[in-house]
Amino acid sequence: MASLKDYYDILGLRRGATDEEIEDAYRKLARAYHVDSYSGNRAAEIRFREIAEAYAVLSDKEKRAKYDQVGINFSEGQVGCDFDWDEDEEICNFEGFEEFFKESFEKEEALGSHPQKGKEIHCSLTIGFEEAVRGTVAQIQMEEEIPCPECLGEGLDPQGPLEICRECGGAGHIQVGLFPEVFTQRCRRCQGRGRIRQNLCLSCKGAKRRTRRKHISLTIPPGVGDRCRIYVTGAGARSWTCGSSGDLVVTLEVQKHPYFRKRGEDIYLEVPLTAWEAALGTKVRIPTLDGYFWATIPPGTQNGQEMRLKGKGGPALHGGTKGNQILIFKVVVPHNLDKQSLNLLRRIKQRSTCHPRGQCGWDRDRKKDPRGILRCKGKDEFLTLSPEGKHEL
Repeated sequence: MASLKDYYDILGLRRGATDEEIEDAYRKLARAYHVDSYSGNRAAEIRFREIAEAYAVLSDKEKRAKYDQVGINFSEGQVGCDFDWDEDEEICNFEGFEEFFKESFEKEEALGSHPQKGKEIHCSLTIGFEEAVRGTVAQIQMEEEIPCPECLGEGLDPQGPLEICRECGGAGHIQVGLFPEVFTQRCRRCQGRGRIRQNLCLSCKGAKRRTRRKHISLTIPPGVGDRCRIYVTGAGARSWTCGSSGDLVVTLEVQKHPYFRKRGEDIYLEVPLTAWEAALGTKVRIPTLDGYFWATIPPGTQNGQEMRLKGKGGPALHGGTKGNQILIFKVVVPHNLDKQSLNLLRRIKQRSTCHPRGQCGWDRDRKKDPRGILRCKGKDEFLTLSPEGKHEL
């Protein structure tokens, strides 16, 4: 198909335009009429093909020289260029313009019609043991990004000099299509203003955003545990694509209590007992979350034995009944007893028929020995424990 078109007029150029002017004109028009931007618009598609055809001729020195000689009536044989278009083939070779289109469409995608939710903000908060059990209200200080208040998020100095937008020539909009299917769209570069600020904003240095501190009041429910996470909807980073704000994720770190330990809703407390208290039974003043009370310890309480105090634990995280307080008894053997106390213990030993190792498998075949030494299959070894807990062979 021979072309009968004025290529200079299509690109909006004068006859003596330089190579740089031809390339700049093509860049501006190619961005405005690219087929990916107006998929399904036949008028814009035809217009883009004309632009590509004109650029293919005028950007080639040899073809341009022949075109300048014969004008719009030149034939295919004179120029040696065929611009028949195949609907299934690529419309134009964009070699050298990959970065140009990539930057254009990435920006369009970032400002696209699909709003995206803002990012989550993660932070940690340390609370006391009783605050975790009973619940509390804590203040969190965090940083958030906001549009620069000086330049209103544009990144340019609002008081600086202006220049005419090179994309729309100062019109603020770009015409798309051919008559009668002609419409205009707002210029992406100047956002319809026709002028662009030249200098970067002095406040944000062109970043368009500033960081500010804000305080959030966080309600911590009763019954939370260590490493528990609390999500605050909409308190995270704001969306820059007209979407909803992200969430604030607070990870709790519960401080250790001097004597209480928490497992779920249950509260554990270790209770030391002397040997005679464990053997005879006694009453011990026990601390709980609700204050002190007296607990009756039954006779014969063993080391590691547990006692459950129903309803004396912490509340469940999602409501309901309270947990229990678990008492773990620890029998403490006294040190440095006087001679009279040792004699009393020897008398108890002689009168006692208790043999705690009698039910152990490793002690069933033990041969009786007056010195109480464990006889193994091999050589007998004598093991002595020092007062510090160290042993010597």
